[in-house]
Amino acid sequence: MTTQNNLFISLILTMAIVIAMQSAKAVNYTLPPAGNTLIGYVQTTEAVATDTPVGLAQRYNIGLNAIVNANPGTTELRIVNSNYVKIPTEFLLPNMPHRGIVINLAEMRMYYYPEGHGNVMTFPIGIGKIGKTIPIRNTSITRKVVNPTWTPPADIRQFNREQGIELPKTMAAGPDNPLGPYAIYLSIPTYLIHSTIFPESIGRRASFGCIRMNESDIKEFFPLVEKGTPVAIINAPNKVGWDDNKLYLEAHPALEELNDGLQSNLNNMVSLVENAFASKSTTFVDWQLAADILDQPDGVPHEIGIKIG
Repeated sequence: MTTQNNLFISLILTMAIVIAMQSAKAVNYTLPPAGNTLIGYVQTTEAVATDTPVGLAQRYNIGLNAIVNANPGTTELRIVNSNYVKIPTEFLLPNMPHRGIVINLAEMRMYYYPEGHGNVMTFPIGIGKIGKTIPIRNTSITRKVVNPTWTPPADIRQFNREQGIELPKTMAAGPDNPLGPYAIYLSIPTYLIHSTIFPESIGRRASFGCIRMNESDIKEFFPLVEKGTPVAIINAPNKVGWDDNKLYLEAHPALEELNDGLQSNLNNMVSLVENAFASKSTTFVDWQLAADILDQPDGVPHEIGIKIG
């Protein structure tokens, strides 16, 4: 192989690495114009033999749930179609005031609106196991700690005891501390936003209620938030929003313990859609497409309607 070819291949590989790094850091978006809520764009990639769903999720800074839901047949362990992997890095902003922090449990994603900056930062998160969901309510940040100690709550101590593990009453900061190097405490006792020593848990129901973040994400996020920052914890498996005159629906699997069934979800979706186009004059909606998306939620915004008058 010639030196010129070697240089060309090296350049291509370098460009691919740079693009992957940029993708992984693409968490900061300018807020769309008033009335619009669509940000980002869907990407696709071709997986190599060594790629895993967890690896791709970490590379593109999305949750494991996002990779699995967006690619039918893919599981947490296996990519079903390595020639075409959809990377769902397009989002509808939750139907909430653009203020402070919004945590959407069903989506397993957090949105942060820095005050006075006109932008939104969004991060994948890990959430509580079934039965250990953080309370759905408004709260706020009470304090922040670097290299926190951890006092395991009684339920976590009991769970580990059943596995033959006796946790210490207090765990000092270090590589074995499950809080990682950053902890953000909320006004809801015992529930935190924290980094994790288990990055494969991002986009999973894996915690005892705390909100887990990738360490690289919380390292960027931690200095920006202050005591008193409002935090809205919501459960919105379905989101509806606009991009100019186009109406979009983004559907996620409902949390098991909060799932009222397909009919309830359909009624909720219809209400969301009708509220969205109430101020947009005449709007055509493909209701069958909307129902199909709700039946097979993939976490990707889909155009379901258009303003026609």
